[in-house]
Amino acid sequence: MRLQLILGLLAVAAVPARADTAFGSKLQVYTDNDHTTVVSPVVTAEADVTTDTNVSIGYLVDAVSSASVDVVSQASPKTFHDTRHQVSLGMSHRFDTITPRIGYSLSMEDDYLSHTLSLNATDELNDKNTQLGIGYGVSINRVGRAEDDNFSRPLTVHHVAASWTQTMSPKVAGQLTYEISYSDGYQASPYRFVPIRQAADAVPEFWVPETDPDTRWRHALVVGANAAVGDASSLQGDYRIYRDTWGITSHTLGARYFMSLAKHVELRLRERFYTQNAASFYQSVYMAPARYIVYDRELSPMWSETLGAKLTVGFGDRVEAELKLDGFYYSYADFVPLRSRTGANVGLGVSLAY
Repeated sequence: MRLQLILGLLAVAAVPARADTAFGSKLQVYTDNDHTTVVSPVVTAEADVTTDTNVSIGYLVDAVSSASVDVVSQASPKTFHDTRHQVSLGMSHRFDTITPRIGYSLSMEDDYLSHTLSLNATDELNDKNTQLGIGYGVSINRVGRAEDDNFSRPLTVHHVAASWTQTMSPKVAGQLTYEISYSDGYQASPYRFVPIRQAADAVPEFWVPETDPDTRWRHALVVGANAAVGDASSLQGDYRIYRDTWGITSHTLGARYFMSLAKHVELRLRERFYTQNAASFYQSVYMAPARYIVYDRELSPMWSETLGAKLTVGFGDRVEAELKLDGFYYSYADFVPLRSRTGANVGLGVSLAY
């Protein structure tokens, strides 16, 4: 099963005045009622090699078992097992108010190889009340198919982001972010086959491989705010609008509430609502082969709701543990094989700073 690339660069905060080293380890388990389970252990480490220079490294494993309708059809009736390994490296250096960063990640699995390079910088202005950021990333990928050495397709993705963060009062800060990306290459799934039939409940006459357009432009604009509530709580909210050249427009609303339950104990509650229309070439039923023909629920009209909580407990000033639980529901109004999907993400982690 092909896994989507996740950018491996670790986010690096502003370097403190003294050298600092941190180590983190987390385990996340994803499961849903579409017969997919993903177990993801991850370890990260970062260190200030000088008061202005920080380096980081991370290692992630995704162990996937899936019999999802997203990849299983009459043309490929089996359960997929796959493991993705990802190594991430990062470095930043502070020059007065400007902090440039560079990151690289290598992601490997049986049928996918990806190299990602990212460059970004932030500048703090107006006595640190204003922060401007800009970044560029490029991902060079090779898409394969398990047990088929002759199948190999390229995919290159370019991504640019610019952000403006502004402190508007002692208790309120806002952020505006714009993102644009361009994908060129193979963007379908080598495991999905599309049934050709005269009705949704008819027996397929035959199956054809999924075919997506080779290019795709994506645009997104995000507006967010963070406000302190009382002496020990804060509220975050954001709205994201997205549009691409495949005809999809999506809207995302997110909210997070942080509250201090005791010294070194914090609870975070979150909510996320997402909705989108279908791609311009998407059809729930194809009666004949077409130039672009897909069997992808992510290109159908859909909406989703996610609710979650995370409890963070500190043990002194150096050790911190967290427990996270998210539950989600997805609705696919026009995807015949799967009308809805429910599931959960459970995470457990510990971090050490010294």
